[in-house]
Amino acid sequence: MQLENKRIIVTGCASGIGAGTIRAFAREGAIICALDRDAAGGEAAVSEANTGSGGSVHFYHCDIAERDQVFDVFRDAEAAMGGLDVLVNVAGIENSGAAEDFTDEDLSHMWSVNINGTVHTNQAACKLMQKQGAGAIINFSSDAALAGMPNSAAYAASKGAVLAWTKTIAYEWGVKFNIRCNTVCPAIRTPMYEAWLAGLTEEDRQAHLAAEKLRVPIGGSMGDVDKDMAPVMVFLASDASKFIDGQIFCVNGGRNMVRG
Repeated sequence: MQLENKRIIVTGCASGIGAGTIRAFAREGAIICALDRDAAGGEAAVSEANTGSGGSVHFYHCDIAERDQVFDVFRDAEAAMGGLDVLVNVAGIENSGAAEDFTDEDLSHMWSVNINGTVHTNQAACKLMQKQGAGAIINFSSDAALAGMPNSAAYAASKGAVLAWTKTIAYEWGVKFNIRCNTVCPAIRTPMYEAWLAGLTEEDRQAHLAAEKLRVPIGGSMGDVDKDMAPVMVFLASDASKFIDGQIFCVNGGRNMVRG
């Protein structure tokens, strides 16, 4: 029960890393408000997380791209939990295409969720955490922002912005409000990844999987949400990481190695 009575908001809870995070947090005794714009998926994930858990999880519908909606939902969540200790902002989108072909519409959609959504949720959490003089924010970037990824220029740029934003608020809000902020760069199997893989030709899929075996020292493939990702999330949300601020955590089996 490493997170017993910790009051936590998790965005992007309907599937993948978000769903795995609320399962792990619930097992560790946290009080969780889980957010997603997919109401059906979010409710299902919350129901699963509550099964046999030591904590409690409640679902809230929220599109993090909508600033007013975010602030309203965060206030409701804080009132329900009696405060806010941790924000985990998992929600994000990805698209692919040649860098020279992205349209203004493509870019606007990507920025609205991955950049603006990060800013909205972080600001809303900061306003609430100031009241108690402490808090933790965990944002999500990507290996694409660290090493580049062909056909993912817009996604990589948006996640690079998340890195820059998080390092800056880690210092600014750490000094002013005792709020620590860190970033996770995962390489984890998710429904988004599986859908991308399924869309490849058999030849391209086999080529990709063969390349993964060479690129990833540990395991030779993407990691598992529950076995590889969830323990890291529990650590970053717990008091065990209370002296860690402004850092990048690459949970990727060694795919990309960050130079310190």
